[in-house]
Amino acid sequence: MEEKFFTLQEISQYLNIPKSTLYKLSQNNKIPSVKIGKQLRFRKSSIDNWLTEKEQRALPSGAAAIKPRHILLVDDDLLVLKTLSRFLESRNFRVEAVQSGEEALEKAEKLNFDLLITDIKMPGIDGIGTIEKIREIRSKNNKSRIPEIIITGYIDTKAQAEAARLGITDYIYKPFIINDFIKTVKEKIGLSSDLN
Repeated sequence: MEEKFFTLQEISQYLNIPKSTLYKLSQNNKIPSVKIGKQLRFRKSSIDNWLTEKEQRALPSGAAAIKPRHILLVDDDLLVLKTLSRFLESRNFRVEAVQSGEEALEKAEKLNFDLLITDIKMPGIDGIGTIEKIREIRSKNNKSRIPEIIITGYIDTKAQAEAARLGITDYIYKPFIINDFIKTVKEKIGLSSDLN
């Protein structure tokens, strides 16, 4: 697979950091960058590794031994599923990625999770049904409820009303800014959302 390179503008949007700050960081060798011709470029894999290392350094001493948080990710769109899985894994989360509510229920019967992220509109069991059934499974197995996040490509007032009935207020609308997504994930499972 071909390596992805970001321009200064693209990396600014990806990291939600001003271009001027990124330029200074690259000039001082504080962020990995390369010159291609006269253009400054940022290799995606190097940036993701840099972010992971930065987060590890920010952990209190002894925290590196803490096991990664486990996320159940449900989306019938394979591209979204793969992209989010890779990004979450690069941030030291363990991810079980499935393409249907039915598969999510099978995983919930066998494994324990710290967070459920589900698309709302899926064939078969939709996101709301998946959340309800996973709550039932956890209750039956004497496990506490886990935080839930809904990802969706559109505003659906009926689905929002159903989610509100279940006490779910966290929505992430596609397409989303990846840093906002990570911030929401971290807040839901009680981790610091500070990337600096």
